[in-house]
Amino acid sequence: MELGEPVSGRVPFPWGHSTYAALSYASLNQQDLAQACLLPVLQEIPRLRGDDLRNAVYAIIVDLPNFDTSGAPALGEVLRDLVHAAVWQLTVRIETMPVALMLGLHQAGKGPEAGAWRRIDGPLTRPAHIENYVGKLRALESPTAVGGATANLLDVLDAEPRPGGEGGGDDRDGFARNLRRRISSFIDDELRGRSAAFVDDAHLWARTGELLDDRTVLLTWFLPTAVNGAAVLLAVTREDSEMTVQLGDPADGGPERAEAYADRHPVADLVDAVRTEVERDPLFGDVTPEGRRLLTGHELPLPAADLWAAWRARGKDRLLLWPHGALHYLPVALCTADGRPIADDWTVTTIVGLEALLPADGPARPRRTAVLASANGGVPYGLPAEPALEEHARAVAEAVGANPLTGQAATRAGLLAELATADVVHLAVHGTMDQDAPWLHCLYLTPDEDDDGRVFAHDFLELDLSGVRLVTVAACESALGRFDRADNVRGVPAALITAGVQAVVGCLWAVRPEPATYFYHFLHRRAGQAEDLERAFREAQTATRARYPQYRDWGAFTYLLGRSKGAEA
Repeated sequence: MELGEPVSGRVPFPWGHSTYAALSYASLNQQDLAQACLLPVLQEIPRLRGDDLRNAVYAIIVDLPNFDTSGAPALGEVLRDLVHAAVWQLTVRIETMPVALMLGLHQAGKGPEAGAWRRIDGPLTRPAHIENYVGKLRALESPTAVGGATANLLDVLDAEPRPGGEGGGDDRDGFARNLRRRISSFIDDELRGRSAAFVDDAHLWARTGELLDDRTVLLTWFLPTAVNGAAVLLAVTREDSEMTVQLGDPADGGPERAEAYADRHPVADLVDAVRTEVERDPLFGDVTPEGRRLLTGHELPLPAADLWAAWRARGKDRLLLWPHGALHYLPVALCTADGRPIADDWTVTTIVGLEALLPADGPARPRRTAVLASANGGVPYGLPAEPALEEHARAVAEAVGANPLTGQAATRAGLLAELATADVVHLAVHGTMDQDAPWLHCLYLTPDEDDDGRVFAHDFLELDLSGVRLVTVAACESALGRFDRADNVRGVPAALITAGVQAVVGCLWAVRPEPATYFYHFLHRRAGQAEDLERAFREAQTATRARYPQYRDWGAFTYLLGRSKGAEA
């Protein structure tokens, strides 16, 4: 217009200008102006197609990972809605869009937090104000107090209402709960502040296929809130990709019910039912009849039977899972594919993000496995003594020729010393989940004169664990955490991966002592000198299944990959 030149047709909207302007306003803590820049984009997304849709998605992929939403929950909701709306519109128009954009949106949706945390400049050092709050919490807690009860981990963490008692008074439990929330949120803020800007120079989302080897299938899910109950599954191989869309039931109940779907997707109820049935005593079967129905039914968002058969015919046998929402805690290995449990034919690995496709960097440590166990670490906090934990540790240590640290030697200081030098570490301890503050998920070692024996998830963030190949944890629900609106997971496994551990093996539910000992003994016997830890995990899973065929015994173990060895990628 300034040049006076005629324009034919509609002028393309500068999507990148809007998202970058919003990012600039947010960096100046002008959250209202940032939202004002994003809302027109959010409103327009459902009507976009062609180059307009492509350009808008590119802008989201580039800019959204660098927003800081700490203290700005309303802005966080707009960013979530923007990503979910873009995912759904891309799903509708996928026949004319590059499929790789879906991977880019999944990555961008998590970028502000978990993706950035793995780019922190060295280990985290807790500032004085966090130490002050931790001290207040320790002084407030009684010696027998246990952190929050195991939560329904399938709900969005930051959608929960805060309890009363923040101002003190007689509500001691409410005050302690809010204090734990505050400490966990301060850890979030510190990680955001220490992380570098997200610049995907490698364009992992655009070249994911070429990073996969000939035997690997990557399954990435997205549970968009833009359509109630929908699940979008993208399967990527080196040669091609396939998308599966599963529509849920419409939200009967108006806007209130639709908003509830944003914080608890209907798939969560299905995952909850699967977990409940698998954990239940199956009496004379491998799993309860209802559990078998759920695992073999069509309700689960999994690829069609013909796809599994086609992949197997092409020699593929490695499955990488990039879950979303409640699907983080679905035991996929137990689900049925092509008429058989997936674990029959596939090595199943969960990845934290596309960076898991890149080889690990940093110096390699000498091969050594450390084993620690504390039977009495949780006793001062109301947990029962478990002599079987130390018996378990001695059996695992025997498999690798190690001397286990047990009893009075299994202290927090002992664990930190082993994490500084060993390349594989196994822990057999009590653990508790904190439903309000996932960075306070806790492992209990033996107290000494200097320490109460508790190791919290956030303690691992203070360590450089980049030389550790594998950490395995034999504790109840040691593979679980909490996810937020952006689908960033917090907890012990997330902290270990963030600190640099290449892979973590834990349990999706409590496992009986005998199968747990058998599994970890077999795993570490294979993993001590093995290059391919995923294969060692698969062999341990298969052997445990042969001896303990009930699904609840062998199906709980899960392998979480933070960064591959070069040969595995």
